[in-house]
Amino acid sequence: MNNINYQILFQALPGLNLILSKDLTILDLTDSYASTTMIRKEEVIGKDLFQVFPANPDKPENDGPSALKKSLSFVLKNKRVHNMGVVKYDIPRRDGTFEVRYWSPVNKPVLDEKNELICIVHKVEDVTDYLKLTTENKEKQELAKALHSTVHKMEMEIIKRSKEVHLLNETLEKEVVKRTKKIEKSEKELLLKNTILVQQNKELAQFAYITSHDLQEPLRSLLSLVELLENDLDGSLSEETSLCLKYIVDSSNRLRQLVKGLLDYSRIGKDKEMEVVDCNEILKAVLNGLRVAINEAGGANINSSTLPTLKGYAAELSLLFQNLIANSIKFREEATKPTIRISAKKRAEAWEFSVKDNGIGFEKDGSEGMFMIFKRLHNRDEFPGTGIGLAHCKKIVELHGGEIWAKSSPGKGSTFFFTIPIA
Repeated sequence: MNNINYQILFQALPGLNLILSKDLTILDLTDSYASTTMIRKEEVIGKDLFQVFPANPDKPENDGPSALKKSLSFVLKNKRVHNMGVVKYDIPRRDGTFEVRYWSPVNKPVLDEKNELICIVHKVEDVTDYLKLTTENKEKQELAKALHSTVHKMEMEIIKRSKEVHLLNETLEKEVVKRTKKIEKSEKELLLKNTILVQQNKELAQFAYITSHDLQEPLRSLLSLVELLENDLDGSLSEETSLCLKYIVDSSNRLRQLVKGLLDYSRIGKDKEMEVVDCNEILKAVLNGLRVAINEAGGANINSSTLPTLKGYAAELSLLFQNLIANSIKFREEATKPTIRISAKKRAEAWEFSVKDNGIGFEKDGSEGMFMIFKRLHNRDEFPGTGIGLAHCKKIVELHGGEIWAKSSPGKGSTFFFTIPIA
């Protein structure tokens, strides 16, 4: 039974069927019901039954609507099937007029395992043509006999269909209970995992901050000792010793940059609030701060479209633009003048930014995890750095609720994209 498509099963049920909520809102209906009653399924789901099928104002004597209300009230109160027999209930046409119709409705409650009412199955049979034909061709006595026979057949059909609905109800009840338990279990597991993840992230950030902070003082001491040693032994150091000291200084400086990167990474978004930020002003300040790097690259062609004003973390967005543009300047052929284009497009729910360059690019293979901390795509000797910059970018974008990705080909430059949701 797990593989049954209940929507297909519902549509395949014999007769004209409609499902009502406890407040008589239409939840679903078969295509045959919609076709016979001249309504459109997508227009009536979610509406009140008597809003869709109002009483005919030109025939106030027709008791169909009031009889249906009484029948549904009986089912809601007693949680039992109610057979209405034959009732006259005119239905509205799309032009506002009404069409005379006769129906044989049956209202059946659907109960859960606690005997609580879930919904009502309203099943009808259109007997209009039958009654018209009988009225035209037979006397009242014959009509009464025919109606009696019809009612008897309907009673037999009701018994048969009640069994069908009961079986369907039991199947649906079991499936609802099963799925509810599964959802509750998944929600509990997700809540537990989320709680653990939040705690682990807090511990990781605290560990990175403490570790990085505690490493700074020994590094400063080490560099000071090396400097004192060089000054004291100035002129008396062998070439090999001088080279060793140079390695110590270079390694210490790299480690200091790494420690600073870790500290910066742990501080992203910490104890800050969003504010209205003009990205044009941020870009202007970033380019001013990168002036030395731009000059060392022999100048750069950097242009931008008009960028949006949005709600975000100003310092973090500055670092985001700085890292991406600095990478575009750094990762290039030595003889190539950097050309960088920054732009933004408004999507449905976010701004999509792009930073495009004419740098060396990279292979798609091997770029997996490029936004992970310490991940490097190029040799350190050729392109020095800590391997933290893109991790900074990813954390900043995710802090704003966005996404970041890149497209590139070797020798054809790279384009980095990121989104910032529209607040």
